[in-house]
Amino acid sequence: MREKGLLPMKKLKIIGLIGVFLQLVFSIIAVSLIIKLGVLPDFYIFMVVFVVALLFFISVLFVIGRSRFRVGIATIFSVLLSAFLAVASFVYIMPAINMLDDITTVKQTYLATYHIIVKVDDPAVKPDDIKEYHIGVEKSHDFDAMKKALDGLAAEFNHTLNVIAYDNYTNMWNAFIGKGETGAILMEANYYNIYKEYYTEQKDNIENYVRVLGDIKVEMEHTDDENNDKPESTVKKDVTVDPFVVYISGIDVSGSINQRSRSDVNIIMAVNPTTKKITLATVPRDTYVQIPGVTGNYYDKLTHAAIYGKNDCSVSIKTLEQNVYQGIEVDYWIRVNFTSLEKIVNALGGVEVYSEYSYTSTFSGEKVYFKKGMNTMSGWKALIFSRERVTVPGGEPQRGKNQLEVIKGIFNKITSPAILTSYNDVLDQLSENFLTNIPTEHITALAKMQLEDGASWDFETISVGVEYKYDYCYTMMDYGKLCVGVMDEANRQEAISKLKATLGEK
Repeated sequence: MREKGLLPMKKLKIIGLIGVFLQLVFSIIAVSLIIKLGVLPDFYIFMVVFVVALLFFISVLFVIGRSRFRVGIATIFSVLLSAFLAVASFVYIMPAINMLDDITTVKQTYLATYHIIVKVDDPAVKPDDIKEYHIGVEKSHDFDAMKKALDGLAAEFNHTLNVIAYDNYTNMWNAFIGKGETGAILMEANYYNIYKEYYTEQKDNIENYVRVLGDIKVEMEHTDDENNDKPESTVKKDVTVDPFVVYISGIDVSGSINQRSRSDVNIIMAVNPTTKKITLATVPRDTYVQIPGVTGNYYDKLTHAAIYGKNDCSVSIKTLEQNVYQGIEVDYWIRVNFTSLEKIVNALGGVEVYSEYSYTSTFSGEKVYFKKGMNTMSGWKALIFSRERVTVPGGEPQRGKNQLEVIKGIFNKITSPAILTSYNDVLDQLSENFLTNIPTEHITALAKMQLEDGASWDFETISVGVEYKYDYCYTMMDYGKLCVGVMDEANRQEAISKLKATLGEK
């Protein structure tokens, strides 16, 4: 005879069986997602399957028993375990899978930003004030994006624009500043930054002459002829065995990773997963090179190569392969920006980074001290360490070395057991601030390999030295000389030799 207020045993068992069924469903979902994620070694997957299967059979044995207490315990346990597995599956594992897909899916669009510029003493205070002006534009560089920006401006003003098109930015700038042919100009943000840099190198300030009244951003689709190389990687390698090469591009802006921008960081990383050796090679952003398919016989700064590509790094890669690291073929690329670095390091809980010197940086406007030796760095401090080139001893070349040390710090943290506690946080930051053509299955294969062997990696770094001089650059030919770096040939050959040695080549 059952006690008053208690469910009949039959109903209690039905509820218990429903709980056990939910436990089975969510166990299957969780195990399937873990397998699909692909980062756990087979032994760990076996253990997960064994544990969830064991818990399931214990729940079944309890729920079919004759003890009301055991049935009740089994019901509560099944419901709680189902809730746990559901949260693990849909809050952690599935988002991780989706985020991996996000960062390894090459975008088919790119973002171009155009500044609306007037003279410093112009009375205009908002973009709408220039709708009656003659507006200068440059028509030779990405004409479709410029036209879309103009169309957007005309639609915003609800007014037909008076446009004067020039063959190049030099002619447009001279007509605007010197001749007064136009009251305003539409200038792609990267070119504005190049001109700004030129004025700075002349001990002047571009803001003494012009004001940026506003911006207009346009999203453009890639066309087949714009993608110099296929952006999706077609590399057929077993990355857990075969050596491979990665180009790391750090663009000089914050915000969207998909925007067109100069590449301030240009690092070649040779990885040998068999010998556990990584060689990182860097060259200054101002290195004087020919840009394949762009400059012809003329030269330009390496950093400018990226603005002639879109977001797939192909132009920068070709420039490095043909001008700097001959004989080294890049397999994959990674693209990050200033936002990426800071957020990724914070998601990792900080990193340990070696500084060759003790010095105080004033890059951020604040005094930030770095001691000689290992420094524990937050994302903000790692960003300053990577960008400072004025107060750091050694200037621009040392900045390149510091960037390599930050990458080493990030890699060491990612390959340590600590990554397991911040895996989703890191992927969450990567999904919006990181882009690569490394296939998802190659990333997960490397992660699985590292979890299986837990090996330490041997790092080697080398920076290609340059001698600075002033010379003309293709990007602003006929306007003025910029500070450029001519590579030290012996140093360049040494870098090639070290990269090839890591790859197991002669």
